[in-house]
Amino acid sequence: MGLQEKRAIKNFEENQFPDLKKRILETLNFDVDIEVKWDTFGKNLHLNTYEEGLASIYFEPTIKALEGICSDEMGKEALQEVLKKVVFQDESSVFSAHSWMKFENGELILDHESGVNYGAIDDRAKYLQEMLENSL
Repeated sequence: MGLQEKRAIKNFEENQFPDLKKRILETLNFDVDIEVKWDTFGKNLHLNTYEEGLASIYFEPTIKALEGICSDEMGKEALQEVLKKVVFQDESSVFSAHSWMKFENGELILDHESGVNYGAIDDRAKYLQEMLENSL
């Protein structure tokens, strides 16, 4: 990852991520540890797609899935009982909406290749919501 990519990721981290994190926590209505492995994102993104790409690949589908689960008190309470941490990363070259998520021991790991399938927000949200609901 070169300097331009590092700057783009840092810009996203400082200017967009705080609002996205706030939306996640407001949707959950409880505190959860959110870890973003920023250094994993630079390998697959094109410089002009950082802002759109990171939001649409990782954060928008997550928020949408959590909104679906937390649409009632039963869903909120079920998540609060088991969800301890959310991790966003690009470590395993996954690009499928079916397999970008893993939930073990209270840790939700969202691992997707950061340079592909920007438009599949609804698919990622759908499969994430299904997987989480089946785990609750």
